[in-house]
Amino acid sequence: MGFEVAVAMMAVGTAVSAYGQYQAGKAQQKAYEYNAAIQERNAQIARDQAAYEARRQESRTRKVLASQRVAYSASGFRANVGTALDTLRQTVAEGEMDRMAILYGGSVEAVNQRSQAALSRMQGKAAKTAGTYAAAGTLLSGGGQTLGNYRYGQQEGLI
Repeated sequence: MGFEVAVAMMAVGTAVSAYGQYQAGKAQQKAYEYNAAIQERNAQIARDQAAYEARRQESRTRKVLASQRVAYSASGFRANVGTALDTLRQTVAEGEMDRMAILYGGSVEAVNQRSQAALSRMQGKAAKTAGTYAAAGTLLSGGGQTLGNYRYGQQEGLI
């Protein structure tokens, strides 16, 4: 009678272990999915932050242009001809380049975050698959051991 209980406990232990492996794979997938959601949110934040900083850069450029125009006027120069005009144009061009660089940086960060999110999702799927295969392997090996012990018990007259 004790041998049958031992064989039954072995079978139950195998099933519990397999179920735990399967659940661990699912839990890992959920964790990776959570990370992916955060990374997607970070991508949106990077785009929003870049847009905000780009607007601030536009504002700074407008203020510099206004200061330059006031300075030219106060000095008696006409701001719409010659060197003064060239300087204003250069200020506009540099301000726009800075604005575009800010937007580009935000775009690059957003792409990086989206790539990380995609990687997290792939890792989640792999973790779930690994958990499923580990569970199946545990069931097969544990089932084989349990069957072998059962047959041994039959041969020895223990069952």
